[in-house]
Amino acid sequence: MRVKLEKLAWVKKITVKQVVAMCIVMVAIYFLTITTDEAQQTNLVGSMGYSYEESDEEEAEGTHVVYVEHESGYLVKTEIAVCGTCSEVESVFAGIQSASVRLPEHTEGLIPANAILRDYQLNGDILTLNLSESFLYYRVSQEENLLSSLVWSLTELPQVNRVHLEIEGEQVNNLNTGIDVGRGLTRDMGINLEINAPRVTDAQMMKLFFLTDDSDEALLVPVTRLVGEHGNHPVEQAVSELVRGPAGATYISVFNHQTTLLEQPKLEDGILTLNFCSGIFYNQEQTQVSSQVIRQLVMTMTEFEEVHEVSVVVEGSSRVFDDAGNPITVPVSRNSILENDGFVVAY
Repeated sequence: MRVKLEKLAWVKKITVKQVVAMCIVMVAIYFLTITTDEAQQTNLVGSMGYSYEESDEEEAEGTHVVYVEHESGYLVKTEIAVCGTCSEVESVFAGIQSASVRLPEHTEGLIPANAILRDYQLNGDILTLNLSESFLYYRVSQEENLLSSLVWSLTELPQVNRVHLEIEGEQVNNLNTGIDVGRGLTRDMGINLEINAPRVTDAQMMKLFFLTDDSDEALLVPVTRLVGEHGNHPVEQAVSELVRGPAGATYISVFNHQTTLLEQPKLEDGILTLNFCSGIFYNQEQTQVSSQVIRQLVMTMTEFEEVHEVSVVVEGSSRVFDDAGNPITVPVSRNSILENDGFVVAY
C-alpha cells in the first residue's frame, strides 16, 4: 500500500505546466511521424515516375494506312495508330519499321529498326526522304517488298504521289540489287508483282485482291498481275483473273471456279453492275454469296478510276444476300468495305 501511495504522490507533484509541455511534445512527435511517412510516400511515387519510361510514340486519334509484310510473304494493307508526337511522314515511316509495335499480329515492317529518317521535304506532291546509311542494311531478298511497303504507305498520304530517296543527304540512283530509284518511285511500280502473260510487252497491268485465308479476320492481299491482252473488257478480265485465283499457295480466292459473268458489265454514274451465274453462290441452297467474294470484287473493281460502287445480281435476280444477310444488289463502295472490317484492311 505504501508503494502505491508513493506513486500517487509522485503524480501529484507534476505541475499543470509540465502536463501541458508533455502534451505539446507528444503532439509534435505525432505530426512529425505523419510528415515523415508522407515524405517517404512522396519519394516513392516520385521515384516510380522517374524510372518509368514512356513510349516515344504517343498515340493520337486516327490511323494511318500502311503496307507491311504478312507471314505469307506478301504485302498486305492494314492500319496503325497515329503517332501524336511527330509528323505524318515520320509516323508512317516509324510504323513500318521492323521494330514497330503498332502493327497487327502476323505482320512485320521491313525497314531496318535502326534506320533513321534524318529529315524530309515535300515539294508539290514529291516527297524526298533523307535517310541514314543504316536504311540499306536490309536483306537483299526483301528489297522489292521493302520499297513497295515504303512507297505505297507514304503515297496513302493525300499530298504524296512520288517518293525520292537520299542517303545521308546524297541522292540515290540504285539500291543494293540495282533497282533504279533515281527518278523517284510511284505506285506504278506495282505491289506483289505476278506475271501471267507469255510476253510482257503484250501484257496489261491489273490490280487484284485476294485473301490471306477464308476466315472473317482474313486480310486482303493486293496483287499487281501482268496479264495478256485478250481483247476482253478490263472488268471482265479482272473477274476472270479473280476466278482463276492466286498464282501461288500462300493466299487464296474464295471464288468458285464455275463463276462466270452472264453479260457485259454495266457502268452508270460510277455504279458498276455485275450479273453472275449461279456458280457464285457458296452455299448448297444457292441463296447466299460469300461476303468475302464481295470484298474481293469491290476492292478490285474500284481500282478502276471510273468505278465508285459495285452492285451484284445473280442470273438477273436482285433478291440475293451475302452471308451476313445484306442485299448485294445495294451498291457497295470501297469505304464501306473498309469501315465494316473495323480497320483499313490488307491492301
